[in-house]
Amino acid sequence: MSVPSRLRTPNPHLGAYYGIVTSAFLSLVIMLAMFEQLGWGDMWLAYGLMLLPLAFYIFIAVGARTRDVEDFFVCGRRVPAVYNGFVLAATAVGGVGFFAYTGTVFFLGFDALAIGLGWAAGMLIAAVLFSPYLHKAGAYTLPSFLGHRFRSRPLRMAASVLQLPATGLLLAAEIQIAAMIAAMFLPLTSSLLTFVMVAIVAGIAIAGGMRTLTWSGSAEFLIGTLGLAVPLIIVSVLLTHIPAPQLTYGESLTSLPQAEMSMGISPSTPDRVAEPFPGAAPQPSAKLFLQAFGALSTSDFIVVFLCVALGTAALPSLLVRSGVTSSAVDQRKSTAWGVLFVVLFVITAPAIAAFAKLLLFGGIAKGSASALPAWLGALSERGLVVARDLNSDGAIAAGELLVARDGVALALPIAAELPFVCTVIVAAGGMGIALAAAASHLFTLAGGLSEDLYRLIDRRVTALPRLMAAWAALGATAVAAILLVLIADPDPLRAALDAFAFAAAAFFPVLVLGIWWKRATALGAMAAMGTGFGVVAVDVIVGSLFGLDQSGIATLMASLIGVVVGLAAGVGMSLFGPEASAAEEAYFEEMRDPMGETIYDRAQQRAALAAVAETARTAHP
Repeated sequence: MSVPSRLRTPNPHLGAYYGIVTSAFLSLVIMLAMFEQLGWGDMWLAYGLMLLPLAFYIFIAVGARTRDVEDFFVCGRRVPAVYNGFVLAATAVGGVGFFAYTGTVFFLGFDALAIGLGWAAGMLIAAVLFSPYLHKAGAYTLPSFLGHRFRSRPLRMAASVLQLPATGLLLAAEIQIAAMIAAMFLPLTSSLLTFVMVAIVAGIAIAGGMRTLTWSGSAEFLIGTLGLAVPLIIVSVLLTHIPAPQLTYGESLTSLPQAEMSMGISPSTPDRVAEPFPGAAPQPSAKLFLQAFGALSTSDFIVVFLCVALGTAALPSLLVRSGVTSSAVDQRKSTAWGVLFVVLFVITAPAIAAFAKLLLFGGIAKGSASALPAWLGALSERGLVVARDLNSDGAIAAGELLVARDGVALALPIAAELPFVCTVIVAAGGMGIALAAAASHLFTLAGGLSEDLYRLIDRRVTALPRLMAAWAALGATAVAAILLVLIADPDPLRAALDAFAFAAAAFFPVLVLGIWWKRATALGAMAAMGTGFGVVAVDVIVGSLFGLDQSGIATLMASLIGVVVGLAAGVGMSLFGPEASAAEEAYFEEMRDPMGETIYDRAQQRAALAAVAETARTAHP
């Protein structure tokens, strides 16, 4: 018998609710700006703008809590496209993009676009190649999809293990960013704030899983957008008289080269040995902003772009959201919204970097070392800039001005001498985006551990109930994240790039084969996934032991090699191994038609009807 599709309708008042969220945050900003003019201290302003949004995220999570399994794992499959796009963009960009990528653009200029364009292209690739078909499959996790597609429990378990490096590195990077930013404005140590941030993220995820992540993440995205846009628009008006920084910062680029040259920066060439990407510690800017391929060669630019694009397309934390919308059409729309938001950020980051560099270099170049601008002291107090006249020539050159990569976005409103509230807006917005991304990564890791490892290993009747297993996995993953951040102290940007390398090599080949090739088999999928992952793992291990990976590009190149080798291994093992079973082929054919009820939901409904029929037959033999 056929099972009718369920009608899932989203809350019709969501637009009003999030309009209230946006208005409330803007009202808070205006009120605190007035209090600043009345003499309130910076400490109280920071408390208000940093802590009240955190309390609001928790309040939303408590209000959206659920104990329903479908709500917990896929938000009831009724998330409107635009709100899913909010969280997709926040997960893809995260605090790493908000702070570390913006700082990378400051140091590398044009060359840094390889990362931003990779994010946008990866989202687009996922929208075309993967998302609609993953939605039709309806699996709660990416390893679950692979297990169902190839009818293989070992493959499902292996995929759950192999997603740990990529997702874990991103989780650590986001927690590191959030704790670092909070430590600049709150009187707590970075270590203690790491515990606090992980506790908030874990609490939101435990309260309602994907449901609470979606609705608190949407609020975090909106506040993050305001935190990025409001100070930047004000600076744009001050410098160009037009409130459209993405379209007008080009006017500043005419005077930026002169300021750079006056600070002693000259054209550069790529160094094949040195690390091309800036580190987290304050360092000098040594490359002209507009010079193309001065830090990355043309081939390196392509490698970075492709690795980030393929890694983004195959990132489990993004693909797990393929099942939260009501239809494949809505899923395509939500990914399109996500692409739009990521593209807007990618074209906004250069405006932040260009304005910040112009203000910093222009203000310092006009004065002597004994008469530096007053705002330079504020930047130095927060560890964002270090300026010293090392050669005692009475001037500050570019090599004597050290800038913290992850603080460029915060330095902009300070260098523009905007009210202190504007600086805290940036911090609060970036921290919200980082928490949204961290929650997605944490939930993806915990979902894989509980759904694809624990439930397959321990299938006893007395085993932990499904949601209790997920809660336990969330708690264990949170503890592991704290230890990783405190012990390893990873560089957020480098950790993110390595994560994309692992995701691309491990999952891009197996997804292409599983979704687009009917002949692919479980053995071929295992070979594709294991071979691609192995190439990157060997590069990381060998590079760490022998110090061979000094440039930061080798791991990304190994990832692309892993993608090619993984595809070849998957095709070879599928062709020369056992043929695909009839069940695998039937699943493939059904998945390839993205319309209609998801395969997983139909299977669950059939199982429920069978259970009811069996109960009735037993009661009335």
